[in-house]
Amino acid sequence: MSHQPCDTAPKRPLTWHRLWEAACSLQCKATVLVVALTLLVSACVSGYLLRSSVRLAHSQQNEQLVQLAARIALGAGEMLQAGDRQALEDLASGEAHSAPLVYVSITNLDGRTIAAARDREADWVDFLRLGETGRRALPGTPIRFKATPTNPPYLEVVYPVTVESTPTNFVNEKVPRLLGHVRAGMSVENWERELSRKVDLLIGLGILATAVAIPLGFLVVRRITAPLREVSDAMTRFSRGELHVRSPSRRNDEIGRLASVFNNMADEHQRAHERIVRMNAELEERVAQRTRQLRQLALRDPLTGLYNRRHFQEVLTRAFAESVRYDTDLSCLMMDLDHFKSVNDKFGHPTGDEVLLLISRTISSQLRSSDVGARFGGDEFVILMPQTNEEDARILAERIAGRFIEDLTEQWGEVQTTISIGIASVRSSGLSQADALVSAADRALYEAKKAGRNRTTTASSLGQATPA
Repeated sequence: MSHQPCDTAPKRPLTWHRLWEAACSLQCKATVLVVALTLLVSACVSGYLLRSSVRLAHSQQNEQLVQLAARIALGAGEMLQAGDRQALEDLASGEAHSAPLVYVSITNLDGRTIAAARDREADWVDFLRLGETGRRALPGTPIRFKATPTNPPYLEVVYPVTVESTPTNFVNEKVPRLLGHVRAGMSVENWERELSRKVDLLIGLGILATAVAIPLGFLVVRRITAPLREVSDAMTRFSRGELHVRSPSRRNDEIGRLASVFNNMADEHQRAHERIVRMNAELEERVAQRTRQLRQLALRDPLTGLYNRRHFQEVLTRAFAESVRYDTDLSCLMMDLDHFKSVNDKFGHPTGDEVLLLISRTISSQLRSSDVGARFGGDEFVILMPQTNEEDARILAERIAGRFIEDLTEQWGEVQTTISIGIASVRSSGLSQADALVSAADRALYEAKKAGRNRTTTASSLGQATPA
């Protein structure tokens, strides 16, 4: 069986329930997961890069500041030992005006400032009180100060100024002798600004990555979940009774195998359903046929096949009501076999049954489709003829009697029996009830029997028998 594509279902109106279903769908969850993973990876990578950059920059700045302070301390050692204040002033001024330093101060062992200088553009240096160290730190270890409302961020180091001592008798080696300290600072505002730009760039890249990840993740997840949704929709519609629906997914992965298994299952189910439908149809037809047969058995005489007396009464009631409503005539023929008991006594009941079958076949062959023939009881038969007057009924009665005698003589010449018939019509007899019609025909039959049998008598002319 070929797979029919899963046609698109009509679009339903957008409601809060459908929005909630969409938010709880696998596609939405997977998209959120992809975007969240993208953001997490981007944040981790960006954070690692930023942290590594900061550490590297701090290390380079610290190393640069220490090297500059060491160079100043090396030059200031001899000057400080010689007490050349002017030379120290020139050294401090020259170093303070050379990038990246913004201030330099040289102090003696007592902490008194011998020389100090600052860059012209560094107005904020006045607030540092160059004569004091502020935060205490180990010599040679830079200290980083954060930005304040009055000062930008800066880096400061205190470096020892030493000279080699003269060897003595006790110590042959030259030992460095501490003369004072060099305090140098450099601004990191530009670097902080550059770092801020990098952070802004990373944030922008993160936002861009998020903006790209959302539709990209949606498309990627949609490509994964679309076949699942097709299979799910096909299953849902199939469960609602649309047995022709199949999943159109054709893939070589797990989803494709799932769709293939569903389609094969649907084919088997549809074939089984069709077999059940055919069997049900056949069973219903058999039941209907059997019901018709049982109904016919309930309505007909089992020997002759004509209608039985109970059904004749039902037909008589309807036919008489129609006759009254539409003002049409209705005739009834009551028939009885003459001397039938002697036939049974002489030839046996099987022969008598054959005679009854012969008269029933003769009656059936002469009736119209609207006429109703029935076995009234024993060897009595009755015929109801709608829209038929008494004269036409008499003609039919004589035709039935004549045909019966011919067939009986041809088949059983030795069997001697005839038919007596009584006829009654609504109009000719002026009847107003259905049972009265049958009673009138029965009285006419009685008069035919009384008049010598083998004749037809009408209810309107009782006593005037007409030979058959």
